Amino acid sequence: MKQEWIEDFLALIEFGTFSRAAIERNVTQPAFSRRVRLLEEWLGVTLIDRSVQPVQFTPVAQRYVPEFRALLHDLTQLRMRMREEGNGSVRLVVTTQHSLTITHLPALLKLVSTELEDKVEFTVRSENRDECVAQFMRGQADLLLCLEEGHDPLLTLMPKAQRFQLGIEKIIPVSAPDTLILSTVRGEHQQQERLRVLSFPLSSYMGRIMSPLMTQVMRTYSVEIVHESVFLAGVKEMVKAGLGMAWLPSSLVSMDLRSGELIDLSAQFPVLDMCFSLYAHSQGAQATVIQEVYDLLQEAWRST
Repeated sequence: MKQEWIEDFLALIEFGTFSRAAIERNVTQPAFSRRVRLLEEWLGVTLIDRSVQPVQFTPVAQRYVPEFRALLHDLTQLRMRMREEGNGSVRLVVTTQHSLTITHLPALLKLVSTELEDKVEFTVRSENRDECVAQFMRGQADLLLCLEEGHDPLLTLMPKAQRFQLGIEKIIPVSAPDTLILSTVRGEHQQQERLRVLSFPLSSYMGRIMSPLMTQVMRTYSVEIVHESVFLAGVKEMVKAGLGMAWLPSSLVSMDLRSGELIDLSAQFPVLDMCFSLYAHSQGAQATVIQEVYDLLQEAWRST
């Protein structure tokens, strides 16, 4: 089997016709059709129902599209890692939360690239926090950068991993300057202030850690959740658009606070302190290089 056969099949899935897929793959349509048939012969199954028009995929082909994508990804990563190792460099996988990819990770990667030059390359996987932890625990990532509660570090789940606390991240309440986040709700016997909040799903990590704080806020205000998302950078943009207030990492909103696009409401509402920490695997084929990177980051961070 050739990798190009998998690429051809996925192109056909994406573009829907042999002619369009052949153009995108930069081959003639007969050559493209022949390569798809070669893949079918190698698999021993029919992927395309050629008795009907337009193109239709067999049920087995449709079921295994995710596996084809994963296989292509793994083959590409394997080839890249082997080539880099053959050239004297090593590729490490870093998994980190979306917000930390924007705020803290770039400085860490720049430091490593400056100190180790071409010795180490990185693949960054930016996910929600739960998926980052799962990838690291499955051995699909060499380094993990994540938020965690100070009283409940992940080290209890991963005793063989190394952990270094890089600092404290404050989750602060913010809003746009002219946003009316409070409105008065008058009932027959009472009046209550309603608070417009952009929040996070309770099933997400941010939703879970924010739950006690929100319970505290709800004792004073009638909270109206106007939007929920796990994508913190997207929540920030909606806050800037005036939809309401939100609790966001201080590093994520620091520039917006300085520019005046957002205002800090910490004087009126509670603040949550979180740790952000670096985890590293201490075993495996890349253990020596991982340890070198981990030690470098630890020493540099302590000296700042």
